Amino acid sequence: MTEERNKTRMEDIIIHAVQTGPEAEPPVDLTNRIMARLEAKHPSLWTRARLWCLRPRVLTFRPITAIPAMTLAVALLALVFVTTQKPLEDNGPRLATVRFILHDADMHARKVSVIGSFNNWRADRSVMWYSRDAQAWILEAQLPPGDHEYLFLVNGKQLVPDPNAPMTSDDGFGNRNSIVFVNGEHEQTL
Repeated sequence: MTEERNKTRMEDIIIHAVQTGPEAEPPVDLTNRIMARLEAKHPSLWTRARLWCLRPRVLTFRPITAIPAMTLAVALLALVFVTTQKPLEDNGPRLATVRFILHDADMHARKVSVIGSFNNWRADRSVMWYSRDAQAWILEAQLPPGDHEYLFLVNGKQLVPDPNAPMTSDDGFGNRNSIVFVNGEHEQTL
């Protein structure tokens, strides 16, 4: 217990000396020396980014200064839109107008359609109309470039090849299909 008593007595002496001792001014450069010995903490990139995002900001603008900026932005968007658009003509093959004619001076037919490879052989897609002046059934159709086989379907039953077609092809079922050649600008007949 003596050692403990000596320790307590020594603490009391130190406390008394501090309390009663003369007050001294710290050295002038004490703060600078302490700060120089401290190492700066460098937060991680993630912490700096998070702090930057969470920091409140004040945005102010005057409408008079925003109008020219918005006008310029709209003009640039319009320019980008116009320069990136392709002409509609370049989006696919050019269609050519082809005229199908079946002469019928005596008007034996009541209904005539053109069926062919260009309309999946469907009569309802290419119904012809009768011209009294020409005394013929007529249809103008827009066809893509290439060769197209076709027939006239008379009264919904009778298949008739085009008598004016310069070329025909055997369809494998005993019929002769007429052929029209289209090059993208107009009909070609060979």
